[in-house]
Amino acid sequence: MEKVNVGLVGLGWPGQRHAEGVQGSDLGNLYAACDLNAARREAFAAKYAPKRLFADYDEMLADPSVQAVVISLPNALHFPATLKALQAGKHVLCEKPPTLNAEQMRQLRNEADSRGLTYFFGRQMRFSGSVQAARRAVAERRLGEIYFAKTMWVRSRGTPGGIDGWFTDRSRAGGGVVIDLGVHAIDAAWYLMGTPKPRTVSAQTYQKFPQLVKAPVFDVEDSADGMIRFENGSLMLFEVSWAANLPDDIPLGKWGSRELFSTVLYGPKGTIRIVDVLQLHPNEKIPALTLFEDRDGKLETVQLPFELVPHEFVPQMQNFLGAINDVEPPINSAVQAVKLMEILDAIYESSLKGHEVVLS
Repeated sequence: MEKVNVGLVGLGWPGQRHAEGVQGSDLGNLYAACDLNAARREAFAAKYAPKRLFADYDEMLADPSVQAVVISLPNALHFPATLKALQAGKHVLCEKPPTLNAEQMRQLRNEADSRGLTYFFGRQMRFSGSVQAARRAVAERRLGEIYFAKTMWVRSRGTPGGIDGWFTDRSRAGGGVVIDLGVHAIDAAWYLMGTPKPRTVSAQTYQKFPQLVKAPVFDVEDSADGMIRFENGSLMLFEVSWAANLPDDIPLGKWGSRELFSTVLYGPKGTIRIVDVLQLHPNEKIPALTLFEDRDGKLETVQLPFELVPHEFVPQMQNFLGAINDVEPPINSAVQAVKLMEILDAIYESSLKGHEVVLS
C-alpha cells in the first residue's frame, strides 16, 4: 500500500501535532505544509522537513501530488478551506469544530460524498487509551444499556486567547466555550453512548467573566449548561465553562486553577467514569477510568486497566489514512460531524429562544 501524501495548512500547535501524527503513522507521508507566516513556515520546516513549503493555500491545493489535506486554522476558516480542498479532489481531516454550523457541515458531507472523498473531523480524544478501554467495556455490556450520561469540561480561570484574541470573537470562532470545550465534552459522552440520534436540546449559555481577560472583542459565552435527549430514550447532561467560581470538589488543573474534564455513563449493570488526568495538577490523584459495577446486588469499585496512548494524534491519523485506503471505516465520520454540529446549533438556539429545541 502506497503512503498518502499529506499537506498541512496552519502550522501552529495543532498543525504540529498533526505533523507528528503523519510521521508516526505508517500510511502517510508529510509532503507539504502551508502557512501565511514566514517564521512559522521556517520553524516548521526545520523541525518536520516536509518536501514542499507553501505560503499560498491555493498553490498547495494545485499540486497534484497532494492527496489529503489537514486543516488547522481558526474556526471561521474551517468551512471555506475544507470546501476548497474537497473541490480540488483532496481528502480532508479538519480540526474541531468541523464548521461553524450544521448547514455548512451538511454541504461538506454532500461534497465529499459526491466526489467519493473521505472527510474526517479532528477528535483525537476518541483515540485515547482510557476512552477506547471504556468503549470496550460498553461493548462487553458491563454497563448494560446506557440510559444516562453526565459530561463536563469546566475551568475556574482558563479563557483562551489565540492569535489576536480570536477565541472570544464570534465572527472568527463561531461561539465560545460551547464550540471550544463543549464539542469535546459532549462528543466524549455521545461517542461512548454509541452516537444515538439526538431528539431535543434544552440549554442556557452565559457570559459572566469577560473582565478576567484582555481581548479586543468578547461577544461569546464563557459558560453553558444543558440537556440532550436521544431517540433511544437516553439522556445527557453537560456543563462547560472557561471561567467560573468552582467549588472545591473540582480538583486543581495542570495550570494551577480548578479544572476537570470528566464523563460518567450510567447503566443498570454498572457506571463508568472517565477523567482526563492529563488536565490535572500533578498533585491530584484521580483514577482515569473507574467502573462501579453491580455484582450480585453489591456495588464494587473496579479500576479498569488500559494502555496509555503516548500521542493520540497518531492513531487518529492512522484511522484517517486507513479510511482513505478503504482498509477501515472512519471513526470520526462526516455523518457524525453533521449530527454534532446540529447539537451545538440547538444549544445556541435553545439559549437564545429560552425553550427546548426539537431536532428533525
